[in-house]
Amino acid sequence: MSVLCGTVRYRPALLLVTGRSPSPTTVNTPADLRNLITPSVLCLTLFGQRLTAVFPSNCDSLEERMLEEPIHHPNDKLLKATFSNPDNARGFFQNYLPAQISHAADWNSLRLESSTFVYPHFAASESDLLFSLKLAESDAFIYLLFEHQSSEDPRMALRLLSYILRIWERFAAAQPAPAKLPAILPIVLAQGKRPWKTAPRLEDLIDLPTELADTLRPWQPTLMYRLLELVRIPYEELAGTPEGIMTLRALTAEPVEELLSDALWEESLLFAISDSALERMLRYVLNADLNVSLLKERIKTIRSKPLQTKTMTLADQLRLEGKEEGKLEGLSEGLSEGQLRAFRTAVQRNLEITHGSYPEGIREALDAIEDPQRLEQLLESAIRSESIEAFAQKL
Repeated sequence: MSVLCGTVRYRPALLLVTGRSPSPTTVNTPADLRNLITPSVLCLTLFGQRLTAVFPSNCDSLEERMLEEPIHHPNDKLLKATFSNPDNARGFFQNYLPAQISHAADWNSLRLESSTFVYPHFAASESDLLFSLKLAESDAFIYLLFEHQSSEDPRMALRLLSYILRIWERFAAAQPAPAKLPAILPIVLAQGKRPWKTAPRLEDLIDLPTELADTLRPWQPTLMYRLLELVRIPYEELAGTPEGIMTLRALTAEPVEELLSDALWEESLLFAISDSALERMLRYVLNADLNVSLLKERIKTIRSKPLQTKTMTLADQLRLEGKEEGKLEGLSEGLSEGQLRAFRTAVQRNLEITHGSYPEGIREALDAIEDPQRLEQLLESAIRSESIEAFAQKL
């Protein structure tokens, strides 16, 4: 393995796969491998947002579906709530897919599926949406992956390859051979304040000896993705439906602290979006902990009095709602901490009554335990243990 410019490059390896089958397939050259793949499907990947897409709708019959992770990040909530709507998703895809693919798609067939391919350890920085549609009269999927990590991933191509393999594996489980695998086109939409420097090719991560590069390259997996970076796209060039544009502008503005800029408060957009979309946008803005006085001054610049009044009223309602939620969370946390202190005190008191005293290390160990059920078990042990040593073994 060698390291170049901070990016780990992977050495090529010889992979031999054997197996028994009534009608075995022989792969002698890279061309033979390419013949196993059909262009009937497309995958897109949204990073910062990441977009990905396609294969047949009968994948819906897969018995093993990956369960969607709960959405905790406000960026995820905004993106999913907006682009789960087929009209908003259609407007986005029509503008950001290659023109030839967009023209070949039957957009009336676009529908949201229930599936996720994000690994659990990326759930805090990624979420995804899967759509099915007809592409050139073939069943296909569009996979939208939203990535909102603050820094770029130099191994993005490798991560994309792992998601593509998971899509293919689930397709293969539902469509046994000789059905060909669907083609997948990855597109990464990145959210962040700085442009990416990562090359969008898997080949650039593989360490090929110069003198053998031309010979080895055809035998390596190849992957290239299109990178769309929000930080490089001017607000006025973001395209789609009014709600889609508003969401993309908000996602663009948040990392660079421009949520109160004119771009996000363009009156024609505010008029065009639904009340639910306006509420989503205001929730997103309020979640950024902006100065409330500055937000109100921004809302007061809306020229239409009815729209200004509606926006101000909704913002006030959401602020009050947030305060109430904060009080409930604080109460819950207070009760939980009180419960822990009560259990710790009860354990220590029972040890004193039963055994007279106990080492300081036991108190420190009890203070480090945050699980009420565990402390409840230790309370019973404190009552039943024949000695301090026997109790200590339970810790």
